[in-house]
Amino acid sequence: MKIKQFLIDDCCLSHFQLWEGIKGLDFSLVLSHHFDKDTPTPRKFFNHKIHSYENYTDIYYHYPNHTSFVIRLSESSVLKKESRRKLEMIIDLHYLQVMLDREKYIRNKVMESIRDISILEDLDDLLKKILENALSVITVADMGVLWMYEPNLDALFPKAWTGGPSEEIKKMRMKVGEGIIGKTFKDNKSFILTNIEDVLSESSNISPDNLFYLYNSVQFKDLQTIISVPIRVENRTLCVLIVYQSGPSPLLTKDDQQLLESFSDQVSIALRNSRLYQTLKKHNDLLLQRDIIHNNLIKMSLQSKGLKKIAHEIGNMINRPLMIIDLTDNQIYSNPTTWKSETPIELIKIKTKLQSEPSFTKMESLNDKSLYIYPIIAIDVPIGIMIVEMEQDDLFPLNKMIIEQASSVIALEIIRRQSLVDSYYQKTNDLFNDFIQCREYNLIRSKANELGIAPHSYYMSIIIHLHPHSDFHFLNMQMHNLITQITKYLGIYVSIVFGYGNKVTIVSQFNNIADEDYVKNKLKLIHTNWFQVHDELLNIGVGSCYPSMDNIAKGYSEAEKALSFLISRQLKTIINYRDIGINRLFIQQPIDDLNSFINEVFNPLQTDRDNTLDLEQTLVTYIENNRQATQTAKLLHIHVNTLYQRLKRIEEKLQISFSNTEDILKLQLACYLRFSISR
Repeated sequence: MKIKQFLIDDCCLSHFQLWEGIKGLDFSLVLSHHFDKDTPTPRKFFNHKIHSYENYTDIYYHYPNHTSFVIRLSESSVLKKESRRKLEMIIDLHYLQVMLDREKYIRNKVMESIRDISILEDLDDLLKKILENALSVITVADMGVLWMYEPNLDALFPKAWTGGPSEEIKKMRMKVGEGIIGKTFKDNKSFILTNIEDVLSESSNISPDNLFYLYNSVQFKDLQTIISVPIRVENRTLCVLIVYQSGPSPLLTKDDQQLLESFSDQVSIALRNSRLYQTLKKHNDLLLQRDIIHNNLIKMSLQSKGLKKIAHEIGNMINRPLMIIDLTDNQIYSNPTTWKSETPIELIKIKTKLQSEPSFTKMESLNDKSLYIYPIIAIDVPIGIMIVEMEQDDLFPLNKMIIEQASSVIALEIIRRQSLVDSYYQKTNDLFNDFIQCREYNLIRSKANELGIAPHSYYMSIIIHLHPHSDFHFLNMQMHNLITQITKYLGIYVSIVFGYGNKVTIVSQFNNIADEDYVKNKLKLIHTNWFQVHDELLNIGVGSCYPSMDNIAKGYSEAEKALSFLISRQLKTIINYRDIGINRLFIQQPIDDLNSFINEVFNPLQTDRDNTLDLEQTLVTYIENNRQATQTAKLLHIHVNTLYQRLKRIEEKLQISFSNTEDILKLQLACYLRFSISR
């Protein structure tokens, strides 16, 4: 308005126009006063001041960044020198106003992009909108493309574009270092190319396929300038933003490069926000799914569906073959049910014996299939194993979460079942103690019926002593495991079996006396297997085999005595009460008392000056050979008279007589116990 007012009032002009060309763009008409609006657009002259035509004259005012203004006057209009000078000042002010308006426009576009970023729309639409805003402020740019790096392809692909490219551009894959895009990504530096020779030079290594797709998607005509800038997200180059300008001359400038870099920062923010949003959304989805999974599993646990149903549900959730091993009773539950017959369970149990953390393993017997082994831990004790057939790359967050959630439910189910069994064992222990106290026939039959002891021809009581352990829960699990082994190996020969503390009580029954040996052989197998798996031996006391359930209490008492003998002698084996022999007399005798009795006989013989070894060995050999002097002397390689001399010394030291029956019995017992206890 100032220009118009000045030309009318001060210069007295009646016909004029104002044209402006910003940043090298074509001139546009912004003011016309009594002038034919159909007059031609001014020509682009960057050095001319005045250019005259037949009916009008164009006066040029040039400014930085290819910005020009043209005052068009009719042929009859004349500007005085002073008016020209004042008009130039007014045009300068107009230029400043135009630049301020342009900066305001750019700022508004930047703010618009920031608002778009905060809304978190669809990422593809958001990136395209940012590109459009960039090109709207870099007015001379004709086209823009955002390239994103894909690690799996080790290449950049077009993520968003505007200004003309067709869908064919989606087929392009630019390797790192390939062309302008690949070089920008590799060097992580922005740059501007202002002549076609430089553009062609930097593009010389583009692959034929990419050139084919590029020329099919974009028709480059009079390409003049390219600006390419990298985009970093979390200190890592992720994208490249590139814009193109075509026309008769190069118009993109360093200012445009800086402006594009500011938009690249917005793209970086958009990508970072998108990542955060997707991460939060993924976590939120996982939390929602976790709640659903947790509720379903807890529902199954509360409804006492059992491990078979739980294994089936978990297998369906992760869509992988799955198996649960209950280590308290060695029961196996799998989905599909046929999978357990194909899997080397014992090998897995050995491999995971001391394992407390999940791990992957390969099994040759399964054609090197990968198994994910997840121990089920309760109170720091492994009570089960969950096995899933999957590769390490298949352990997605959702699958991992399902397995972790399921492990807690499985542990609860095993503990619940174990608690029920413990309650049953406690009740059985109380009933059995009442049973063995009974002496009246009808009461014995009544208690036997409560215990589930059926009438058979023969009964044999067995007590197994587990090695004591400071961890009650670990010991309890071992007891359950042992009872499972007993049930497996003895089967129908078990009338009752229960555990209490670190002891397992068995009442075995059979109709044929010959089956006694079968049961004893199975006990040996249990003893051996337990050592191989647990690396510790059991104490097993076996009572005599008796007919009629009236004698179960007697057989149980014998089993207790046999077990007591093993413990007092610190032996780890199986012993039958009948095999103890004369040791039955000393079962209740403390080991210290027995050692004291042995020392009373042998300590007086242990003096160096009396040649102790000869006296000890002489006494032991003499007693072992039933006091036959000739045989004893022969075994000791001495003359019989020497033997008599030694025997005389022994009598003197021990103050005994070999002719006294009581003294002989004392010596015989001492020799026997010495050998028996040290064995």
